[in-house]
Amino acid sequence: MIPSSRSLQVSALSFAILSFGHTIGGKQWTAEPTFMHISGMKPWACGIIGWYQGSAFFLMTSLIHYQWSCNPHALQDPTNKAIAIITNALLWASSAWYFRTGIKENAWVVGLGATLQAWAVGRACLWQQGNAKD
Repeated sequence: MIPSSRSLQVSALSFAILSFGHTIGGKQWTAEPTFMHISGMKPWACGIIGWYQGSAFFLMTSLIHYQWSCNPHALQDPTNKAIAIITNALLWASSAWYFRTGIKENAWVVGLGATLQAWAVGRACLWQQGNAKD
């Protein structure tokens, strides 16, 4: 039997929290007067749907990490490795973009999520390699 991965469970929980926080953050910035001036226009619609797609991305990523935590061996599959790598790259790119645009609190939180995700996935992959049977 393959043991579960506590680090991937923590990563899954962090993404669930990120999803919730991201949704709350969207409610805050969409209430700003500047944003309300473009209400009903294309940038407004794209901004809203894009933001909440981000919240759904975090929730979906939480579920994937939970699945991996139950079966860390799944990370040996090339498709799952690709998902983990793309997720991490997206998180780092988002964190960098937030820093460049001066939204430091989001940059730190997303960067922390990227670090935790890389640590959890890397730990699970290294553990699997160390316990592989020839």
